[in-house]
Amino acid sequence: MTLTTLYSGQEYIISALIINRHCLVQEFLLGLDKQSEVQILSLLKRTGDNGPSINGEKFKHLKGKIYELKTRTGVRVLSFFGEGKSLILTHGFFKPSKKKLQFEIGKAAEWEKTYQEHIKTQKKEKR
Repeated sequence: MTLTTLYSGQEYIISALIINRHCLVQEFLLGLDKQSEVQILSLLKRTGDNGPSINGEKFKHLKGKIYELKTRTGVRVLSFFGEGKSLILTHGFFKPSKKKLQFEIGKAAEWEKTYQEHIKTQKKEKR
């Protein structure tokens, strides 16, 4: 598991997970229509420059350590906080049913756990 930096803002670094040589966030973003793409990229830039929005319509805690960034066009990108001032994006999708959302949260939670284990391993190796 590795990360790719999508945006280095004044407050936060916005990164995305690379899983099995695929960046699910970038692949999702490439498939969006222009309006959805503009909205989510603008939200990512604002988040990097100013920190996560206090507006629950844009940034919302879902469960455990998982948060979602969301747009008016129904785009959802799940995330968690990484080391320092970083926000790690896991994957994106369109507004789902409640059952599907729980499934997506579960995937993001597993990736967050794997990320934390990877960070612990790296810290031990540096000693």
